[in-house]
Amino acid sequence: MKYIKGLDSLRALAVILVIIEHWWLPFDPGSFPLLTYWIHGLVPDGGFGVDLFFVLSGYLITNILLDAIAKNPNDKWRIMKNFIVRRSLRIFPVYYATIFILLLINFPSVHEHLIWFMTYTSNILSFKTMSFNSFSHTWSLAVEEQFYLVWPWFMVFTPAKYVKYVFYSAILIGIGTMIYTMVFLNNWAGFLLMPSCMQAFGIGGLYAYAKRGQLSEKIIDFIRQAFPAALLAHFYFTFSTDGGVKYNFAFLTINSIIAIWMIHRVLSNKSEWVSKYFLENKILNKIGQVSYGIYLFHFVLTPIYDQVMQHYFTYDNLMGKVMLDWKCNYPIRLTLLLIIAFSSYNFFEKPVMNLKKHFTY
Repeated sequence: MKYIKGLDSLRALAVILVIIEHWWLPFDPGSFPLLTYWIHGLVPDGGFGVDLFFVLSGYLITNILLDAIAKNPNDKWRIMKNFIVRRSLRIFPVYYATIFILLLINFPSVHEHLIWFMTYTSNILSFKTMSFNSFSHTWSLAVEEQFYLVWPWFMVFTPAKYVKYVFYSAILIGIGTMIYTMVFLNNWAGFLLMPSCMQAFGIGGLYAYAKRGQLSEKIIDFIRQAFPAALLAHFYFTFSTDGGVKYNFAFLTINSIIAIWMIHRVLSNKSEWVSKYFLENKILNKIGQVSYGIYLFHFVLTPIYDQVMQHYFTYDNLMGKVMLDWKCNYPIRLTLLLIIAFSSYNFFEKPVMNLKKHFTY
């Protein structure tokens, strides 16, 4: 599949939103209540960032598999094998290396729930316990991995004339599971389950499929018409506490429509200004390339940083205040995060990914 810089910019946006969700911004919200209110309402949260990742995955993985099938329609088992190997080379090494390091330093929750993290089922753990722990942000990585285990079988082995029904079914399954778990089971963690997220993957996949044939104009028209309604609903729920709680099962569907509109705008962009300052922005492109590492490391960096700094510094002097106060050390932690993520990508992840050349479609 052709590399598209703008999609890396979307990845960068998604991971930046996640960091803002978990780290907030480097000022005390209590000092600016009105500003905080508008930021919470107008700036998409980390949940939207994760949903954008899901829709992107649905689009990209579907594109990759459909391209492979078009080139080698009679070599389906080879496509499956190579897909699994290539995904494993991208995802597993740095993930398991991170778990190993966290075990060595006795990071909270990792040893206690090791089997859940090792098997990419931490989302199920959080659903069962209706709680998060210090490494629970990996729930979305678990959802992605479970999606990778299921989706290729339907893309590769479903007869071509029925493939479109896979996408429709995925969207309905996602919406239905979300409503069932969050409304009928009254479990707020229902959105953590892979079936609950299938509408995001399905919408991304449907767009990839539609771009190839007769459904293209119909799907694009639907996206254009649904986007304003989804945007209005998004702002209504974010600014309305009661509405946000009562209809939170609808957020993933709303976010997915907004996300696929953004992907469509990236792929169909004709604005030189947008290309220059966003889609081909070198900083955003680079952040997008290492977004997996940034997402994986950011949640554990802060408690590790705090523990180390508290060992060497106190609030008794200026240096201690700078190193310990979360507003002051925000740029320090952000710099450390980027250094770790770029180092991991260039010196560990990228060399491993180079092995993918032996498993071409």
